[in-house]
Amino acid sequence: MSNYILLKNNIERSQKAYQLYKSNTNYHHALHIYHANKVIYEELNKLLNSKIVDVNFKNKVYTYIFHLEDWFLQFHLHEKQVSGLEEKFVFAPLEFNIPFPANFIKDL
Repeated sequence: MSNYILLKNNIERSQKAYQLYKSNTNYHHALHIYHANKVIYEELNKLLNSKIVDVNFKNKVYTYIFHLEDWFLQFHLHEKQVSGLEEKFVFAPLEFNIPFPANFIKDL
């Protein structure tokens, strides 16, 4: 399977998981996002190792990676305090967080 297809499918998967999470902000639903984001992160790093000619696109890949790294840091901090799957798991916006690149999938 093409890296682009794998990346696109998991971005969509993460977005679907986020919709579930918004209706019930618990650890269980946050884990769905986490698993999709892990795949996205791995594929974005593979993409960086391939030949990307377009500098603007490369910068978008960097931004997405940095966003995910911030997200993972916050996820792992919250995860240390969780004792059950149905426990509340709410992310607080970081002061200098890197925003989610909402239009990334269009650039693929």
